[in-house]
Amino acid sequence: MARYAKPHITQRKTLLAVGEGKSDAAFLKYLRAQFCAGGSGVSVTVRQANGKGPSNVISTAIGALRISSYDKKLCLLDTDIDWTSQNKIDAKRKKIELIGSTPCLEGLLLQILGRQFPSVSDDCKRQLKAITGKEMFEVEDYAVHFTYFHLQAVRTNIAELDKLLRLFEGK
Repeated sequence: MARYAKPHITQRKTLLAVGEGKSDAAFLKYLRAQFCAGGSGVSVTVRQANGKGPSNVISTAIGALRISSYDKKLCLLDTDIDWTSQNKIDAKRKKIELIGSTPCLEGLLLQILGRQFPSVSDDCKRQLKAITGKEMFEVEDYAVHFTYFHLQAVRTNIAELDKLLRLFEGK
């Protein structure tokens, strides 16, 4: 009787992406939809830490790692609250990449749009809302101003965005 060879199944790379708040999680989910759609590429799990600063975001990522393992891990953190040396040690120990958005996600988004961003988080949020007309809490809110092609075009000028996109591309 002839043996049948099992088809070769390629294992997808996995990425855990933890955002600080609703907007961060929505943006990470939007990136997943743009760069990892169609079942090919990286399998991305997005978690939201519900704010409370960098310690909580890193703790949320470490908690997720107790349940599952991932090839790559990232935390998208605001830089308006300093990261302690213990935060950095905990992240390094678990091989979690820390990506800072200055001073907050909205500041990074303004930078992507080619705008000057204020140094205060609340001002960044107000300015972004004035441009987009939205709070940016939903994945669909990013579709108009942050297209795949626009993100690709500006990534070379914004190190944080390039780092994010490389992880979503499995690099």
